[in-house]
Amino acid sequence: MKHMVNNRYIKIWMAFFRNTLSRDMEYKTNFIFEIFIDAIYYGSLFFFFEVIFQFTDQLGDFNRDAVVIFLITMYIADSLYNFFLGGNVFEVNNNVKSGDLDFILLKPIDSQFFISCRYVNTHALISLLILSALLINLTYIYHQNSFIMINYIFFIPSLIFGMFIFYSFEFMIASLSFWFRNFSYAGWLAGELLKYSRRPDSIYNQWFRKTLFTIFPMAMICSTPSRILIFGLDLKLFFLQLFISILFLWFTTLIWKAGLMQYESASS
Repeated sequence: MKHMVNNRYIKIWMAFFRNTLSRDMEYKTNFIFEIFIDAIYYGSLFFFFEVIFQFTDQLGDFNRDAVVIFLITMYIADSLYNFFLGGNVFEVNNNVKSGDLDFILLKPIDSQFFISCRYVNTHALISLLILSALLINLTYIYHQNSFIMINYIFFIPSLIFGMFIFYSFEFMIASLSFWFRNFSYAGWLAGELLKYSRRPDSIYNQWFRKTLFTIFPMAMICSTPSRILIFGLDLKLFFLQLFISILFLWFTTLIWKAGLMQYESASS
């Protein structure tokens, strides 16, 4: 039965993907423009660190080459999140405010899954392919023209765990709309908090760095997978990331259920 349920949700997501891809292909200029915007965003962050490295050779544990690998990892994490979930999370506020959540709750499907996965940012798939090829080349050069397969094997699940933590923070913040009724600042608040994930963890002082790996696990999103590629596997850090991702995903379900208890539908 559990296998049948999982297979059903995979088929539903594939239907979401086909529907979104078909819609995006109708507006090809917009599709291309979104890729262009991503390139500008990635370029701005790269040049930000280029300016920093005009004045220093090292950012904690990260030299210039390691920071470039970190940035590519961060771009991949961002693209992965946008591909699967990024176009949906902050629609929670609009659905709660307008009462459209009523129609979602009537569907014979888990409402959190539906609202989190309904739309797929298909343009992010292009970025993912390009960035993945670039990352493989950079890490190959960084490790003196050699592949360390165990690093890649653990990098992929670590990247996925990071995506779950990314999602959990944005979803929990977006779900505050159940209590505020119209929490339009959710995107801004999430963006400000997630900025800490877009810097190598070693630039922070010791106590704050520990916070970023535990209570406020922003470093788990990008720094952990990039550390696996750059410095090798740290099993303690890897399993800590796994635990935190599961814990925060569980928090999202609790907050979602609590929010639904507060929800006043359009018909009330």
